[in-house]
Amino acid sequence: MSNTNIAEQAAAPVISENPSVVQRWERDFSQTKTDGIVYDYIVVGSGSAGAVLANRLSENNNKQVLLIEAGGADTNDIIHMPAACGNCQRGDIDWQYKTTPQVHSHFNCINQQGNWPRGKVLGGCSSINYMQYVRGDPHDYDSWELPEWSFKKMLPYFKKLERADINSIPENDKFRNHDENKGMMDVTLLEDSNEINQLFIESCEKNGFHQTKDYNAEESLNGCVTLSQVSTKHGKRWSTASGYLLSAIKRDNLHVLINAHTCRVLVDEQKQTKGVVIKRASSLDKEEVIQGKEVILSAGTVGSPQILLLSGIGPRDELEKLEIPVIVDLPGVGKNLQDHIMTVLIYTTNISTLSTRDLTAENLQRWAVEGKGRLTSCVVEAEAWHQIDGTDKNQVPDIQVHFCPLTVDANLLQNFNFKPEVYEQYIGPHLCGEHQSTMAYLPTLLHSKSKGEITLASRDPLAHPNINPKYLEDKEDVRKLIEACKLAKKVCQTEPLKNVVRSLAKEMNGNETTENEDQFWESYIRKYTITVYHPVGTCKMGKDDDEMTVVTSDTKVKGVKGLRVIDASIIPINVSGNTNIPTIAIAERAADLIKNNH
Repeated sequence: MSNTNIAEQAAAPVISENPSVVQRWERDFSQTKTDGIVYDYIVVGSGSAGAVLANRLSENNNKQVLLIEAGGADTNDIIHMPAACGNCQRGDIDWQYKTTPQVHSHFNCINQQGNWPRGKVLGGCSSINYMQYVRGDPHDYDSWELPEWSFKKMLPYFKKLERADINSIPENDKFRNHDENKGMMDVTLLEDSNEINQLFIESCEKNGFHQTKDYNAEESLNGCVTLSQVSTKHGKRWSTASGYLLSAIKRDNLHVLINAHTCRVLVDEQKQTKGVVIKRASSLDKEEVIQGKEVILSAGTVGSPQILLLSGIGPRDELEKLEIPVIVDLPGVGKNLQDHIMTVLIYTTNISTLSTRDLTAENLQRWAVEGKGRLTSCVVEAEAWHQIDGTDKNQVPDIQVHFCPLTVDANLLQNFNFKPEVYEQYIGPHLCGEHQSTMAYLPTLLHSKSKGEITLASRDPLAHPNINPKYLEDKEDVRKLIEACKLAKKVCQTEPLKNVVRSLAKEMNGNETTENEDQFWESYIRKYTITVYHPVGTCKMGKDDDEMTVVTSDTKVKGVKGLRVIDASIIPINVSGNTNIPTIAIAERAADLIKNNH
């Protein structure tokens, strides 16, 4: 599902009949006036964290809260159709970042660069992601060694944020919340799941995995295989804009400003935050000052460190090189960049999988009116977790499998920045018949040894920063992915899956002759391993005496008063799963810390 034009043309007339999508917001937030107001809280970024904070902090009607978003309102049709999630990339609602050319990976990508989609719209990445509802492994949070952020402390917030579908997710008072009046984010199982998912699960079970009824209620994710839980409601995407902003915007003390780019934070000589400098999209040549007592950066793993650096908060040598006055020398800003990377394994199958063929008038009507059918698919329909070494139940998994019953096409591969010949030469020729389909098996490395950095490319706040994840720099990452690819091969050669799929790995590797299997997979991995969109860590939360700490465990930026960072960038060690729900939970917990004056 990636042909944007088809999706937009076909979906628009159907969705336009549904006023809840097109007329979501009662006013134009790009016209918000901020003159003469000193806000109690300015929240920068309306994504998985920012929308939560805007809602929770405005619950106190004595506090004036401003939420600033660089993108626009989430009224683009393709946001709300789960099956069109791939279409959300490379357009106006995506920042369209790219990595620097990689040295050890991306050999079959244009210029050896990876695309890094990030949401530039109300709801941020929760409006453009693949809607996977994963908390991570409970041991992840304990590994941070920050008592305030242990799993025991986080669990009440995971429960607070959710409304679990009673029809598809088992009741479990310890781990889950099914009370519709309490939660904000809907979570359910896909109703119209592809039949190939069950074959995948059965083949995994024969290889030592165990099927779980609810992976978010397990003591460990290790060895689990399961259908995906997803953030949708009645077959439509359920973002933080839907969950947190739609209700909060009715409050008089919450102001929202969209299409406004935050350039830097204002800090006085006493290192006290005074507000922010923005540029509205309608007048990019003009800077505007907005006053605030406290500023919270929720601009994400790319945006938050960029704004800190532009504000003079970061490594002294980098700031001086660009002649930015140093407010606080914080060497950790932009460092500790961690991401989840996936190796793209494509299989042909005789089972029909999601494709542009499904964009029929009948399917569109069924999705728009009933919230049912093929177009409710979030693409990743099943998942599994495993360790490469050892069977210690207390160790976190190092591989997550994203299983996607999806027929890839040239447009989808453009999302990944693959060279055109990848589809034209290696995949397309094998999809001859009208009903020939593919599925993607994506082994994903959860805790890479390779760590990257984000640095400023210039002093221009509108210029994208340099993003260098240093993918596969550490050979241990390659070793683990080699073992994960071998296990993928084994699972797909196990009945019942083996009867319906055929691997394209040899063709996609250019029929390279290699001495042994490990060499074959290393060659393949360096060509076809890309981001799975989970960057974290660039404003690391840690202990006060750690020189690489950017924010302390109360989310306050070291050395500056009235400035916090609350988003995925503060995660010190990446979690063992998709990062959207953990980021929301972090924001929920941080909102309580702020309200309790921590």
